[in-house]
Amino acid sequence: MPASPDGIQGKQDGNDAVNISSYNVTDVAFHYIGLRVLASLSGNSAREAQFSSVSRNVLKYASDKALRLMLPAPRGDFQSVGEKVCQELAHLGLAKAPRGRGYSLTEEGEEALRLLNGGKNIELRHRMIELHLKTYDNLREVLSKHLNGACIWSPVVDAKKYPQRDYIERLLRPTVGTQAKAVAEDMLRNESADTPKKMENGLRELVLRHIFPDARISLSIFRSMSDRLSTLRLLNIMRATIDDCEFAKSYSPCRSVTPEVNWYTPLRFGLPNGAQFCLYLSEPNMRDALMQQSLLSAIDESFSRQVAQAGYYDLPQVRDFVCERLMIPEAAFDEGINELLDLQPSPITVGLTYEGITGRRKPLVRNRGAVQVFNLIRRI
Repeated sequence: MPASPDGIQGKQDGNDAVNISSYNVTDVAFHYIGLRVLASLSGNSAREAQFSSVSRNVLKYASDKALRLMLPAPRGDFQSVGEKVCQELAHLGLAKAPRGRGYSLTEEGEEALRLLNGGKNIELRHRMIELHLKTYDNLREVLSKHLNGACIWSPVVDAKKYPQRDYIERLLRPTVGTQAKAVAEDMLRNESADTPKKMENGLRELVLRHIFPDARISLSIFRSMSDRLSTLRLLNIMRATIDDCEFAKSYSPCRSVTPEVNWYTPLRFGLPNGAQFCLYLSEPNMRDALMQQSLLSAIDESFSRQVAQAGYYDLPQVRDFVCERLMIPEAAFDEGINELLDLQPSPITVGLTYEGITGRRKPLVRNRGAVQVFNLIRRI
């Protein structure tokens, strides 16, 4: 079925489920911006004015975030994102748009806004997780593929090693196993993969076809959904190395079966087809002394696997290791580090180097009156 004008594809399967087919909305914060804009503008306002206001506010949010994290300014003008956000709010049941009129919040949208304005972040996130997973089949499928320890290995192509067949084979091996040699030879014969970047995209598309043979999830949509799941604390994306090959490894800290540790919160809800969905959310209390000790133990273990530079260790690399070791969201790790830094005396100290900061290697943000960022860490 062709995509509908709002960029979200409907499914004729006897229910109202839909699939995300737009890559414009990558962060659940975009939805929160949309809630506030629609609340401030009457439903009698022209849709174009609403779309424009959401787009401007999303652009400001993305620009401010990039500046705070010392990242490059966001590309593009975000002109189309306002319409996508409003349409998604309607699909999620948080907004409505009578024919010929602008969007306005539903009762559920007004409740979400109350949670947002009241700082009820956990309750709001739970509600948004439920709405996302009930509404979007392909988003739920991507998360389900990651649950209970499964992961997706997205190759990162090194231009210095491209186009060695053995190298391409090793990039494919975590996904296709013994078929890697034959698949690598086919990839190298593919004239459309004649640069390292094109090869990387081709390899990642092949990985997705292998893992989602029936879902037809494109690379751009997968990236968008992965980013959004990350902002909902349902997915982590780490840098991993196997056999001298680098990957962007995505996995979920959540579980669909009862976890052994006690910092998981169950979330249960019904799906449009009548089935029940249960998810155990990883939500450690980083103010708890025992949790802080677990965090410190994992940090110490990560240090034993790295090489220090002037006594400091790479904080994003520590984050990757600790989150996977403890199975906690990346945002929870950052919260834990900030709690440790607040202790008197603190068992850790942090520093900053301007090298190596990227969208995937984000620094720690510390907001205690003044906003500071750090990407180095050491024990005291």
